[in-house]
Amino acid sequence: MASLLTVGNPKTAKGEARGYLTAVLHLAPADSAGGPTVCPMATAGCRAACLNTAGHGGIFKAGERTNVVQEARRRRTRAYFADRAAFEEQLADDIARHVERARRAGLTPCVRVNGTSDLPALALNMARRFPDVQFYDYTKIPRPWERVVHNYHLTFSRSEDNVDDVAAALAHGVSVAVVFDTRRGRPLTERWYGWPVVDGDVSDLRFLDPPGVVVGLRAKGRAQADRSGFVVAA
Repeated sequence: MASLLTVGNPKTAKGEARGYLTAVLHLAPADSAGGPTVCPMATAGCRAACLNTAGHGGIFKAGERTNVVQEARRRRTRAYFADRAAFEEQLADDIARHVERARRAGLTPCVRVNGTSDLPALALNMARRFPDVQFYDYTKIPRPWERVVHNYHLTFSRSEDNVDDVAAALAHGVSVAVVFDTRRGRPLTERWYGWPVVDGDVSDLRFLDPPGVVVGLRAKGRAQADRSGFVVAA
């Protein structure tokens, strides 16, 4: 199998200007690979707005509903469920190669295990195997502060039905990502329910944010048509 990791999508590439090279594992989100879910807390809103169809993942030939990017993500997901131990070994090998590639380029390596998934055990296993590498993810699984280790940073993701979990995360110093409607030139709000908002589109390096802030993300692609409450007014 080719490398499980993707390097250089438009958002993570912004981190290179700050000296970081991010590699991301993209699986087929939720249960879209036809087997068990990789996103146990997926909601209707986040399914509809998922970044799985951003960039090359969303470019389809006329009349087709899949492409090489989507098929690769499905293959990875099926491989994960077919033999998790073997999958983890390949992922570890790919991370080691990424670390060397970043260091040769004079950049600091970092890794997102859950680019389009939410598998905390997999991410924590990798973070423990590479204690000198910075890992970071977004998650909708409650109580994220219990899964943070020194080199694994988590940002909790707000959805249309997890207001209590959002409040708990912020109270424990965990930042929360909120998707805002910034159409028609609306700027990101500076505060959301009293919490300071940082611009999450400047880069993807969430571990550099101050603790316990709201990470403002602008609705993009399909998210701009959201009516579920997943996207909130700026």
